[in-house]
Amino acid sequence: MIHVIVTMRIKEGQMEAFLAAGAELRPLVLQEAGCIAYDYTRDAPAPLGRPQPLEADRVTLLERWESMAALKAHLETPHMQTAGARMRDMRASFELRCTESIF
Repeated sequence: MIHVIVTMRIKEGQMEAFLAAGAELRPLVLQEAGCIAYDYTRDAPAPLGRPQPLEADRVTLLERWESMAALKAHLETPHMQTAGARMRDMRASFELRCTESIF
């Protein structure tokens, strides 16, 4: 299984528009072959003993895919091409990490 963790900082004044675009995109992605999860998340308080500061401008996208081939196909879909261009301008920063399951 492939996991994608995307950490984004959203530009000031753009959060509402960014979340609206994500809400439109998510159901389309979830219908794609090989998509297991596609979840936009925000910082939340954690009672884990070493809390990190909560940052209101940070959105983390957590994706799970059956295979690298499914992830690659996802990136080529028309809805990703359109949404990617639109959402790119709303982000101040973007960090992507791709991992694969060991167990």
